[in-house]
Amino acid sequence: MKNFSKNLLVAFVALLVLSALFSLFARPFEAQKQISLSELVQDINKGNTKSIVLEGTALKVTLEDGSEVAALKESDSSLSQTLLNLGVDKEQLNNVTIEQRKEGGIGAWISPFLFVILPMLFFVFFFLMMFRQARAGLGQAFEFTKSRARLFGADGQTKEKVTFKDVAGLKEAKEELQEVVDFLKNPKKYLDMGARIPRGVLLVGAPGTGKTLLARAVANEAGVAFFSASGSEFVEMFVGVGSSRVRDLFSTAKRAGRSIIFIDELDAIGRTRGSGFTGGHEEREQTLNQILVEMDGFERDDQRIVMGASVTGDTPVLIRENGEDKLLPIDQVIDPYYQEGEEGVEKPSQRLEVLGFEKKIGKGFSAQKKTYLQNSAFKKVRSVFRHKVQEIYEVEYMGGTIRTTGNHSVFIRTNAQGLVPKPVCEIKPGDILVDLPYKVNRTNKNRREIRGHKFSQKLELQLQLWEPLFMPFQSVEYAYQFARTHEGETSQTELGNMLGFSQRTIGKWQQGICVPRALSRNYYQYKDQLPETVEVSPELMRLFGYYTAEGYARKELDFCFNEKEKEYIEDVRYLMKTIFHLEPDRERHITKNAINIVYHCKPVASFLAFHCGKGAKNKQVPQFLFEAPKEYYTEFLKGYAAGDGYTDTRGRLELTSVSKRLILGLNWLSRMHGFKSYIREFTVKAGRKIRDGKPLQETKAYRLGFGKTQNPLDPKIGKASTKRAIVKSIRKLPYDGYVYDFCGCENEAFFGGESPILLHNTNRPDVLDSALLRPGRFDRRIVLDLPDVNDREEILKIHSLGKPLAPKTSLREIAERTPGFSGADLANLMNESAILTARRNKTIVSQEELLESIDKVLLGPERKSHILSKKEKEITAYHEAGHALVASSLPHADPVRKVSIISRGRAGGYTLKLPSEEKHLKSRAEFLDELATFLGGYCAEKLVFKDVTTGASNDLQQASDLARRLVKEYGMSESLGPVTFGEREEHPFAHIGEYVNYSQKLAEEIDKEVSGLVEVARKKAENVLKQKRPTLVKIAKALIEKETLEREEFERLIGKKSIMGACSSVVRARSL
Repeated sequence: MKNFSKNLLVAFVALLVLSALFSLFARPFEAQKQISLSELVQDINKGNTKSIVLEGTALKVTLEDGSEVAALKESDSSLSQTLLNLGVDKEQLNNVTIEQRKEGGIGAWISPFLFVILPMLFFVFFFLMMFRQARAGLGQAFEFTKSRARLFGADGQTKEKVTFKDVAGLKEAKEELQEVVDFLKNPKKYLDMGARIPRGVLLVGAPGTGKTLLARAVANEAGVAFFSASGSEFVEMFVGVGSSRVRDLFSTAKRAGRSIIFIDELDAIGRTRGSGFTGGHEEREQTLNQILVEMDGFERDDQRIVMGASVTGDTPVLIRENGEDKLLPIDQVIDPYYQEGEEGVEKPSQRLEVLGFEKKIGKGFSAQKKTYLQNSAFKKVRSVFRHKVQEIYEVEYMGGTIRTTGNHSVFIRTNAQGLVPKPVCEIKPGDILVDLPYKVNRTNKNRREIRGHKFSQKLELQLQLWEPLFMPFQSVEYAYQFARTHEGETSQTELGNMLGFSQRTIGKWQQGICVPRALSRNYYQYKDQLPETVEVSPELMRLFGYYTAEGYARKELDFCFNEKEKEYIEDVRYLMKTIFHLEPDRERHITKNAINIVYHCKPVASFLAFHCGKGAKNKQVPQFLFEAPKEYYTEFLKGYAAGDGYTDTRGRLELTSVSKRLILGLNWLSRMHGFKSYIREFTVKAGRKIRDGKPLQETKAYRLGFGKTQNPLDPKIGKASTKRAIVKSIRKLPYDGYVYDFCGCENEAFFGGESPILLHNTNRPDVLDSALLRPGRFDRRIVLDLPDVNDREEILKIHSLGKPLAPKTSLREIAERTPGFSGADLANLMNESAILTARRNKTIVSQEELLESIDKVLLGPERKSHILSKKEKEITAYHEAGHALVASSLPHADPVRKVSIISRGRAGGYTLKLPSEEKHLKSRAEFLDELATFLGGYCAEKLVFKDVTTGASNDLQQASDLARRLVKEYGMSESLGPVTFGEREEHPFAHIGEYVNYSQKLAEEIDKEVSGLVEVARKKAENVLKQKRPTLVKIAKALIEKETLEREEFERLIGKKSIMGACSSVVRARSL
């Protein structure tokens, strides 16, 4: 029916086109005003006739006023003779241009073709397409319930062969699975003994521990077919499709003989069954029931084994990585974690955060079990995931669309249950999605509230002015420094060959005759005029807005305004003078009514282009604006609106741009600040000219609009926009590509879409139905632990293959320094070390790169642009010295491995600790010493400077969380006793959550006990620092001087012998 409607629409459009063509070609033959030959003679005699065109017996007469009339002459006489017979004036007739044309032309042959042959061809083509679609639809109807499982091995797709030898570590898991391999190879041996092989094997483990890799290894070791399917492929909106695909999958595997069926994301269909309220929920349960039936239906000698182990790539998401906020399509975030063609495996992402939300605790016992949104906030991402699917769902709602898989959930607003995650395949028109800004109590003016993002109240940020200019020439700077350093050691010719420069250039550098031109010319021209750093201020944001709208950055900086916009022209001059100490070099009037203000200063042009983009289609919102207070955002918007904005008489604001990235950024920012905006796409027609240049091609442009009550530049108190993200329609589309997901986010949620919509993370392997786990189904559970030090060394050896290592490289040392790393983490570490080596233009990977990669994987890259003032450096040094000294002075604390005040990621400094032996349990005494270590930096700041800074906020948060866990989860409170508080609850829709199972009075006792533990730890840390204050000063001065202290040097300062060996690491980082 859908395809028929589509074809009918095509036919209707084609008929409209034919009608238009008919009008176009028929117009020349439409009847014109007819006059007689006598009237024509009168017009000629009066001098009113300009020309006459004769075609057969038809006359086309053009009069002096430009109008046209028609006449007919006799067929058996000439035109001149006929006119003379009617008394025409010969002199006037000579002034008239007479042209004779042959009958025929394009109209004679195109009309029959256009009006007879073409319609016939069209209808023949239309009916052929109808019959073809009918045949295709019949075939698709039979294919709809077929399994989408992919076959590897046997006669399936050729893949890199993986065996147990390629899987380092996991000895116990491989021994357990060896029985499965032996059964598949020699089934008769087991059947003769009356043994029954396990029907299903459930692989359980942290992300990146090798579940999928191990399943493929089992298939390759046994030499059998390997069928891989995702649990989401069985989930459909139509009841019965999922179970049919399950039957087809098992039937296909049976025809293949000995085989392994691997079901990834088993939780998509294997969740605990509950009361279903929708058809989609019933469909999931039917699919699960069919899997149970199929696994029960195995014969005793059946040789099949089952193993169990989102949004489209163009969905924008807001992430924070290495201290930088970026609004990017999700595929650009996740694809770098994967190799080409790799899918279906979770990849750890220790440095990644995504915009999620903070929960609001409701009032009352029942409300505390529900989910409410307090504000959006960045949340850590445990891992990322991608896999291929063949179909997706497109959800259209008021304000935009979102495309995702059917099993992926989005949050729905409900009156009774708060925010509830709901699979997309179960969504119905009328459901209300959760977007930003989040409006509550819409109908109550007194209680109405708009919730958005919680931004910083103060932004203290200095931007490096020269860094964007020098960034493209870092390799040149490296070559220059290398040549100067090796002067006299290596010949100039050899240095030239190594660095890619001529011997003459190397010689001039070493003799001091010149320096690289790219590094010197602009720098020395402006070094005394321009500042080294620029403070981020509202005025700078307004200038950024002017540049983003009307600025061009090449070798010079050019602002273009209308001559009447004197207020903006003067403001730009004032800002450039105040911030950069620059006056305009010239003003140009190339375009009518326009003025170009030009600054011949490449450093400033590069600076603005680096933060706001270069070229109209590449303009963007500065990254740091996503964490800046509201004043900075409105000033940027004010500058941009002055150039490419318009406010109508009713107060509605509209901004336009050809940069979709810019409009998306402004849309997200506006909604995070509580202003509801909308995006419209339109087409700018071809032929436009700029400065009398070449005609421009047709291009897409985007408009960001605000209603009169939502204008950020002129907010009006009154009724705010009431349009909510109400679902209008849901449709299923074919799709051939990857879909993406973030796993392990707090609250299992993240915002995504052109307008931020709250999406739910459903990739949870720990909520399977108990019927799946009983004997005869998934009755064997194999746990894949994180690798120990020996396994880590073996994994590092595998991932070092193909990478040139220095002779003295010790993978054992790296394994000792990476406790808690999974196999995927170690693969990432080796990859980072190879990248770092290539960046430094080295040919072999040394121990230095490997060690530095550990810090980079744990904390992020070194932030060279983050320059601390002398006072801030001193505070950071004492802060980290406090952590390290307290840790090294307490008997149950882990030894310190490294202390640094170099900024990495979001951390201004860090203290790295390593226990002297491998631990699997932790005592109360160790927890209490760890609490004191957390507070060492806070106490050091207070002791030395008589004040505290925001740098201790992360330490205080970790200390508070640990103290609360000691009381509520571990039962380590002396006053409350060995009791745990708070229970975890599962719900078919809400999944796992915690609700309060204790009274308000007991909650106050818990808070009191938590505060008591933190206070005891504070006093313990304070006493250590007071007693050893000279040592504290000594450590801090060493940090100020050297910035980083390794274990040996630190232990010399405190007078302690070195402790060898390490099996685990803990990081204490000072927040920025």
